[in-house]
Amino acid sequence: MEINADVKSISKLKDYFFIVPDYQREYVWKPDDQVEQFIIDIDNEFEPNQKDQRSYFIGSMIIIENGGKHDVIDGQQRLTTIILSLCAIRDLLKPLDLDKKQKKYLQTVEELLSDFDINTDETMLRLELQYAESKDFLNMLIVGDNYTDDKTTSIIKMEQAFEKLKSHFERYLKEGVHRLITFTRYFLTKIELVLIESENLSSALKIFETINQRGSGLNAMDLVKNLLFSQASELDFQKIKETWKNINANLQSCNEQQNPLRFLRYFIMARYHDGIIREDDIYKWIISKEGKKATSYESKPLELARELERISKRYSDLVLATEMIKEGGDYPNVTNIGYVNKYKSRQHLVLLLALNISLGKDEIEYLAQQIESFFFYSNTIGIQAKNNERLFAKWSLELRAVNSIDEIKTVLNETMIPYIFEKVREFKSTFLNIRHSSYNPLYRLRYLLGKIENTVLSKSGLPAKGHNFFNSLQVEHILPQTPKNDVITEEFEDKDDYNNFVYKLGNVTLIESQINQAVNNFNDLSKNWFEKKQNEYSSSDVVTSNLLNHEYGIGKNTSLNKFRNDSQYSFKEWDKGSIVKRQSILLELALETWKFNDTRIDK
Repeated sequence: MEINADVKSISKLKDYFFIVPDYQREYVWKPDDQVEQFIIDIDNEFEPNQKDQRSYFIGSMIIIENGGKHDVIDGQQRLTTIILSLCAIRDLLKPLDLDKKQKKYLQTVEELLSDFDINTDETMLRLELQYAESKDFLNMLIVGDNYTDDKTTSIIKMEQAFEKLKSHFERYLKEGVHRLITFTRYFLTKIELVLIESENLSSALKIFETINQRGSGLNAMDLVKNLLFSQASELDFQKIKETWKNINANLQSCNEQQNPLRFLRYFIMARYHDGIIREDDIYKWIISKEGKKATSYESKPLELARELERISKRYSDLVLATEMIKEGGDYPNVTNIGYVNKYKSRQHLVLLLALNISLGKDEIEYLAQQIESFFFYSNTIGIQAKNNERLFAKWSLELRAVNSIDEIKTVLNETMIPYIFEKVREFKSTFLNIRHSSYNPLYRLRYLLGKIENTVLSKSGLPAKGHNFFNSLQVEHILPQTPKNDVITEEFEDKDDYNNFVYKLGNVTLIESQINQAVNNFNDLSKNWFEKKQNEYSSSDVVTSNLLNHEYGIGKNTSLNKFRNDSQYSFKEWDKGSIVKRQSILLELALETWKFNDTRIDK
């Protein structure tokens, strides 16, 4: 592999014309982050009053020759920022009344931006950005034309970077033209970078890979993209480019574009790796002997790219479903996971991404329903998230091969169900004493109580209610949080004992806001406070609140009355015993609500 590496000052870049190929990523440097650091690093080295300035190294570029020009394989962010800096310096110098020597500096800057080629009778730009997101913005900036087309995210970042650089260089101009010229001379002659020229794309990407493995280069997602290009035939470059564009669009559609490594990590864990893998180890594993064999990217780079594309679409759809927090989506059971395990959670995607891409909504929804049950029990017991992720990574190996719901059931019978079954006794003990705060935030508590409500409605032959209804309700403490004059009844040892029962899950119910406002006034424990509350509960649209009134019922031999009698969900008074009794009833309803393969976990 032939490699030429030379240290070049910015002024020496006049010997080159650079192209950023269309398969490279767009300009991503942020004005208040990387661009700011670029400015600070140079400013820290620039000594305006010192005759002999020290050189400052700002990094490397990897290039390959391409028809008289050079493709930039690595370093395009830095090179684009250098060109933006030269445009800013030119725009500051051009309107000024310069002397003969100062005009030479302006001429040098302009020659570093473009040069007239007498052979083609055209002006050639020193840097051309071929990726679609650039849309000729840099070309227009270099030649001094106004850009009027639609602005992509990349263009906006370049525009912001240019304004940041120009604003900073104006500070030198305020000290006089001589100071800006001094800085320009320093920028052109003392800022240096290593230009690494490789013989072909394959060797260039190998160098790129090595540099980024050993230093603080690009992330694993970028490295995988370039790895696929390095293994693909040139005929497949356009296909991989379009595929990768779709991957980015999928991640952007679910607002995960800033964290692509989470997707890549879950993709690898779900479909190829055996167990947990850290983000820092993703690329190292992919290029390992095991990773090469598992992914077959060396012989089938386009196939892996297309699999990433298809799974990124599934990932995006499931992320959006998880965060939905309302009804009406394509994956309601995935949305339920967002309620039970918090809508920012992503662990369940390891299992859902493991399913064969040929499987559709029915299989995803069935598995999601089981995962919801898992999280209900797991969160109640207090199992740590990292332990769940370890389990999911392990179970995903079994799910990769399934082709039907029946096969999903078989895997669950061998993995998830035995795991939870071993913890049933612990779950029951925990649930009977659990405080409602264990199910915070409130949207999760409302969902859990609403899900139990729907179980009661089902048992009573009544239609279920949706998320929008339950999200509109408020959580009511039956035994009031603030008893009048802070006076409690004799059955409670002290205020701590009182609060212990106030905040038990068995002491809360869902009711409409207007009813909640009314019952908040019934907090005098020396009077018939519970009887007054019962009258209000009867007017609610929530059956589990209606039944807190022991006189409530529908007809004579209805399913609702049968449920009330069978479960003994009837309360004439409200005290410690009532709260304990209702919590026990809620336990039974929870076991009926969150099942696995349509069977109670304790059965």
